[in-house]
Amino acid sequence: MSKRIIIINLLLFFLFGCSIFNKGKEEISNQEIFNRGKEYIDNNKFEKAKNDFKLIIESEKGALSLESHFYLGKAFFELNDYEQSLYHYNYYSMFSKIFEHVEFSQFMKCKCTFEMALPYKNDQDQSFFAISTIQEFLDNFPLSEHKDDPYQMIQDLRNRISKKYFETARLYLKMKKYNSAFYYLDLVLSDYYDTKYSDEAKITYIFTYILMGDNQAARKYFDINKQNFKNDKKLKEAENLLVKYKDRLGFSGYFRLYK
Repeated sequence: MSKRIIIINLLLFFLFGCSIFNKGKEEISNQEIFNRGKEYIDNNKFEKAKNDFKLIIESEKGALSLESHFYLGKAFFELNDYEQSLYHYNYYSMFSKIFEHVEFSQFMKCKCTFEMALPYKNDQDQSFFAISTIQEFLDNFPLSEHKDDPYQMIQDLRNRISKKYFETARLYLKMKKYNSAFYYLDLVLSDYYDTKYSDEAKITYIFTYILMGDNQAARKYFDINKQNFKNDKKLKEAENLLVKYKDRLGFSGYFRLYK
């Protein structure tokens, strides 16, 4: 057999072989990719789900693409990428007309912003943003079945911010900048009176006067505010300060300051 015939046969085999091989690999539709992505979500395979829904969004702009944003928000949230999850839930809620999904997307926006809020030692701008987002959800969906979680999120965030202010006040006490300490204690008492740091702020207010050597002002503050304590143990603690440090601060007083 000549080399020419061999080459022709090889070419024919290659062409027909590839055709037969590719025949069973028909292109999968976006609807099938979407359904597969939902199955991945149901089976907690969020990385694979993410890839499928991103593929749909990149290839078309119709209703299927919009619904992919909804599920992509879910995938990113479970992968702890809250910023991306927030983006996709927000995009979906702006354009969808499916009320239940819009409500859920708005609720998930609350959870994303809550998770993005930083610990109290950091700047609390993200906590303020989260509270604003959560409050907007409660205003727009007052009867939502998801409303209990947002209320708890707000309370947790308020406690976090009040702790930030309270610890800042304590820092100024250590620096003997009493007016600055009073400023941050007043923020706790005026804006975060419902948090667990409210009583602590009152006690620290009294302790600050004692540090300044003004026991009379400490006693006066206690008498005016003793009815405002939420916890009886904290009330007793405040009263004991006036007795314990009546004459001098002593070692225990400085330990309290720097602990």
